[in-house]
Amino acid sequence: MWGASTLTGLLLWLAWPVGPAAPILFVAWIPLLWIEAQLSTKRSGLRFFILVWWACLIWNVGTTWWMYYSTAAGSIVAFAANALLMTGPWVLFRYTKRLAGVSWGYLSLVLYWCTFEYIHLNWEISWPWLTLGNGFAMYPEWIQWYEYTGVFGGTIWILLINLGLYHILTNEAGATRAYTLTTGLGLLLPILISYYIYYNYEENGPAVEIVVVQPNIDPYTEKFIDSDNFIEFDQQVDRFIHLSKQEITDSTAFLLWPESAIDGGFEESSLLTEITMESRALLANDLNSIAKIRSFKLSQPQLSLLTGLTSYTTYNSESEATATARKSGDLIYDLYNTAYFLGDDGSFRTYHKSKLVPGPETVPYPKVLGFLSDLLIDFGGTSGQMGRQSERTVLFNQDGVGLAPAICYESIYGDFMARYVRNGAQFIGIITNDGWWRDSPGHKQHLHYAVLRAIENRRSIARSANTGISAFISQKGEILQSTNFWEQAVIRAQLQANTTKTFYTKHGDYLGKTAVWLSILVFLAAWVKKRIT
Repeated sequence: MWGASTLTGLLLWLAWPVGPAAPILFVAWIPLLWIEAQLSTKRSGLRFFILVWWACLIWNVGTTWWMYYSTAAGSIVAFAANALLMTGPWVLFRYTKRLAGVSWGYLSLVLYWCTFEYIHLNWEISWPWLTLGNGFAMYPEWIQWYEYTGVFGGTIWILLINLGLYHILTNEAGATRAYTLTTGLGLLLPILISYYIYYNYEENGPAVEIVVVQPNIDPYTEKFIDSDNFIEFDQQVDRFIHLSKQEITDSTAFLLWPESAIDGGFEESSLLTEITMESRALLANDLNSIAKIRSFKLSQPQLSLLTGLTSYTTYNSESEATATARKSGDLIYDLYNTAYFLGDDGSFRTYHKSKLVPGPETVPYPKVLGFLSDLLIDFGGTSGQMGRQSERTVLFNQDGVGLAPAICYESIYGDFMARYVRNGAQFIGIITNDGWWRDSPGHKQHLHYAVLRAIENRRSIARSANTGISAFISQKGEILQSTNFWEQAVIRAQLQANTTKTFYTKHGDYLGKTAVWLSILVFLAAWVKKRIT
């Protein structure tokens, strides 16, 4: 049984992006289903739990091992903990199957797993990197119907086909030809429908010229002020400007610089009024860089610039402060991972990253898990509790074209990104710093997850990475143009600004929410049935 458990973990690893073997997802869970059947008549709950955990641990380590680059101890904790959480749906499935029988049991597995994924998207210890529906990120031709279902449609598809093929292989449920035909259609029909949509979909909206910069500054050795080979902030800005000028034209409407392009801490009120040499900053070196950006922007009045920086807001007293506020002497303030927008109309606006990475940017449930903070990576001196905002701010230029400013980790959240589009975003701008993970599958997976957001919302995407892969993605999820990893680059494209909202955009993760309620009902029904009989 250890072999079967290991096989499931290895199959999930082989199937995951960025490998070309996603179809393996349709059979990856079969060994674990076989284990459950073998142990179903025995008092072996603990053994089953350990075998499931082992399979999920292999999956976690095999697909996200690159986290080790940033924090050895923290990654080990994350691998073990996430695998532990993944065992929950399987334990509940085993319990429900014993209470209510085979049919209800297998139905419950689909519901419990979707419930787990939905919770994992929305609680403080959120880590949806391994949401099953993400597994088709490199197969956009197969999943065009995500515009109706989001990634939960992919999760359900994978689980149902695994169950169907398992029953055919084992004849456990007395599989008939009709059952085999149904499973075959369930596998092929979504692919055929998707290809039909793919070849008939036409990009919507007027063309907008966008330029994306990839400065390629090492986050470990060059980017931040305490780095060994620190590049002065104003010199970093010189690089941004030099690269930008290579591709900017009179028709360029938007220019994107990456996350944390300008580090330090800028006081919000000065950012939102006028950028001058008198702007207050926690780091004096940043004053020159801000002045250069202002001068550059004045020389390019036709475009709107989106750049990442660190900003802060101060409070006069603790009664005014938020729950995430920090204290340094008499200073009470919130620190933000910020997207800063310099509009073509002369306005200045900010958006604060709101899906924060557990550990580096937020300590989940600090009263319970605060002891883990020392194990986790310090992203350029901004680790700890970061501020956030509740609304999804859309940034418009004078022509009314709306940009969704997604910062790094936020782009892996489907419903979260759909809220931008509900608020009027016509294309998505992702700014990120993927150099933390070195040249590993991490930055490649992150890029391909953006493909899912393009399909779900039918929005073109411009992606600016400090280093990693910068890219342009079409409304069909095609990667139109991309950079290489670890190179200075600048790219330009015409993207279409769509205003049509998809079914998924309007309704978000409705499948996940439905699964939560159905899981509760199925579990209660199974419990009542057992009590009655």
